[in-house]
Amino acid sequence: MNERLIKITDVKVIIGGKDILDIPQLQLYENERIGIVGDNGSGKSTLLKLLAGQVEPDQGQIQREAVFGYFPQGGRAESPAIDGETLAMMSHLAVPHLEHPNLLSGGENAKFRLSQVLADYQPGLLLDEPTTHLDRQGIGVLTEELRYYYGTLVVVSHDRQFLNQVAETIWEVVEGKITVYKGNYDAYHTQKEQAQATQLQAHQQYLKEKQRLETSLHKKQEQVKKAAKVSKKKQQQQIRPDRLSSSKQKDTVEKNLQKSAKALAGRMERLTATAAPQTKQTLRFPTLKSLAIHNPFPVMGMDLHLSVGDKVILDKANFQFGAGKKIAILGENGAGKTTLLQHILQGGAGLQISPKVRFAVYGQLDYVLDKQQPLIGYLQERSEFSEPFVRSILHNLGFTPEHLQTPVQQLSGGQRTRLALATVFLEPANVLVLDEPTNFIDLATIQVLEELLLAYPGMVLFTSHDESFVDRVADEKWRLGEGNLTLEWHRG
Repeated sequence: MNERLIKITDVKVIIGGKDILDIPQLQLYENERIGIVGDNGSGKSTLLKLLAGQVEPDQGQIQREAVFGYFPQGGRAESPAIDGETLAMMSHLAVPHLEHPNLLSGGENAKFRLSQVLADYQPGLLLDEPTTHLDRQGIGVLTEELRYYYGTLVVVSHDRQFLNQVAETIWEVVEGKITVYKGNYDAYHTQKEQAQATQLQAHQQYLKEKQRLETSLHKKQEQVKKAAKVSKKKQQQQIRPDRLSSSKQKDTVEKNLQKSAKALAGRMERLTATAAPQTKQTLRFPTLKSLAIHNPFPVMGMDLHLSVGDKVILDKANFQFGAGKKIAILGENGAGKTTLLQHILQGGAGLQISPKVRFAVYGQLDYVLDKQQPLIGYLQERSEFSEPFVRSILHNLGFTPEHLQTPVQQLSGGQRTRLALATVFLEPANVLVLDEPTNFIDLATIQVLEELLLAYPGMVLFTSHDESFVDRVADEKWRLGEGNLTLEWHRG
């Protein structure tokens, strides 16, 4: 049997008076491969810090029997002396060897920090969102490294394909509680769907039994009323001795009916209510005549030359993006995807953009933090859509009716991210531009984003290294590299 490396008993981590983690018992064994999933703010990163010893519990005990390499989310690379193992790993991950790591791009910085952690071989690895900022080649190399890593692996990730390839058990964190599912992400997702189907069946059975009991109770109550009327009428009449036994029998019938009604009412009270599983509304975007585009190719490149400094991104490139298409722009770290999107937004040289095009751009919207305006009012001011449609978007993004009157200033980090997504879909626009929209959002929000994009009637230009997201959303995949933008794949 594999050796136990970590044992958690009755642990609580409390931040700002709130239970971030509440774990009665959890154990981690040698050679386990764990993927951690959960909504933003659910406590995933805190759990990883707890395992790493970066955070100590406010209550309970945690026993650690091994040293773990730890890759925190975000952060910048430091520049200690680079040994041969680190240099070899940097080469494997295609990290340029710069004298000052702060000159590295976001993806190169992540690869450099991963090289340091992977080269310092430990019996366990704790990785917090390691694929964020990595291009597909980098994710592929990291996946292969972890496949051949003979140690204990615990990884927080929102990349479904990555989790499928490296995880054998999923820990789901919901409001600080942890549920363990055997299998990779797909197995976890299947188990969740089965649980939802079981809950729906139990809810339907509950409604059926409740209806049956209510009907029976109503029938008995009517019988009691009828019997009571008959009994009262007989009491008002003079009862002859030869009818005495008949009157007593009718009183007994009335009492039995009352007992039956009381028993049914008791069964109603004892009936265990089963809630219906939560479902998202199917969205249909209203048609706004002011946003109609009749040009079949609203965005076109005509011998487009694009460069940054001495680096040529595109050299006499020609392309056309069709109206209503979901366009994925793919490329390795540093290929110039963000630069191309910015050039399109600015209507730069070498582009032919329809005058009817109105862009909406995804951003984190940190500047809204000082707004005291309620959430629903904030969005309605920025949208031409009706209030019911605004509410439906918010519902799909996980906002409850109570949230709608919450001042924007008081939203949590995860809620602000979802607000940023809602704003993009509710702006008066017909072309959405999203640069790595899946970074830093949880899996549940990614799946909602997919549904929103699939329902959106306008054009979408986006970049993403999340293969599952791209495969689900894109109508066309365009590859940027070596001075060209080439159509790599199209649906149908």
